[in-house]
Amino acid sequence: MQYLKDRRNRYRIARYQAWEGQLTDYLFKRGYERDGFGQVAWSDRWLFRDFLARYQSTIAGQESELLRELYLSMGIHTSLPGRLQDRDPKIRAQAAKEIAVFRLDEPAEHAPPPVTERPWRWKPGVRMEGYLDQVLPLLDDPVPFVAHTAALTLTRSRSLKYAEPVLAWVMREELYQRERLLRVLEGFGPTLLPWMKENLESPNQNPEPWILYALLAGSHRHRESLPRLLWLLEVPNVDLRASVLKALIILADPAVYPKVRSFASSPAWEIRTQVARALGVLGGPSAVPDLLPLMADPVYEVRRNAAQSLVDLGHSGVSALTWLANDPAADRFARDIARERLEWADERGHM
Repeated sequence: MQYLKDRRNRYRIARYQAWEGQLTDYLFKRGYERDGFGQVAWSDRWLFRDFLARYQSTIAGQESELLRELYLSMGIHTSLPGRLQDRDPKIRAQAAKEIAVFRLDEPAEHAPPPVTERPWRWKPGVRMEGYLDQVLPLLDDPVPFVAHTAALTLTRSRSLKYAEPVLAWVMREELYQRERLLRVLEGFGPTLLPWMKENLESPNQNPEPWILYALLAGSHRHRESLPRLLWLLEVPNVDLRASVLKALIILADPAVYPKVRSFASSPAWEIRTQVARALGVLGGPSAVPDLLPLMADPVYEVRRNAAQSLVDLGHSGVSALTWLANDPAADRFARDIARERLEWADERGHM
């Protein structure tokens, strides 16, 4: 068995080395206008697909289009409908990935030279409709990594036609998983935020999708969403308010400081935790008087964030921590966290 694996690896390396030279001539020495890429054996078509996929994600412009056309000229794409329904989940996921990598729902611009001994049915300039629609059922695939690959494929198309089913797929996950899946939704680009603003239910009726909206507004640094975020801050939902505060920390607009400060006495520790980080970012040194009361909060995460905000403020914040650490009349929790953060900052050279 090991002998066969080693033999296959040696063959793959030899083919890749030969194709790399051909590809350089083809893409960068205008080989596509002269001799073409050259023959690729039909038995090597799957290996050639993997070879092209290595470069497709790192090359743009005309070269990317030429790579895509090499893939199409192999005729492999004609097997995608069957592979998307294969019993093997790895094959289903690979088929969905190919559709994204080689942008198979876009029209090609150039006529590639033939690189295979077999006939192929694709014609240059013809849009191959329907591949993304055939990926949609995989969002309900029982194998998680297949559904995840399908979602990535749909978002990379940047077509908001698929925003609703992909968002529904994310919402079926547990709350703690959704923030991890933001990377998938980010594939739609910033146009997803206006779409969500127009199409989501009222946050008073269903706040959970708006949590994703807030987190996406932060990850995209979408300042145009600031008025909507401040409006969402009024919705009495703890998770939504905490997510909005996370976004406001990233957007870092000092004008929202008074609004954020009003939540420093919230009964929900999750909100106070975010406020403790936000005050330092939004208020600068002037936030020190508002951060000091949070140093005595009964919840450790709030105290830690307030202390870290003071450290991040530099001299004024460190001076306040030093005073607090040495004040025998100060709250015991506040003194302990002040000393802890001062030691932490000293170890890392932040003082």
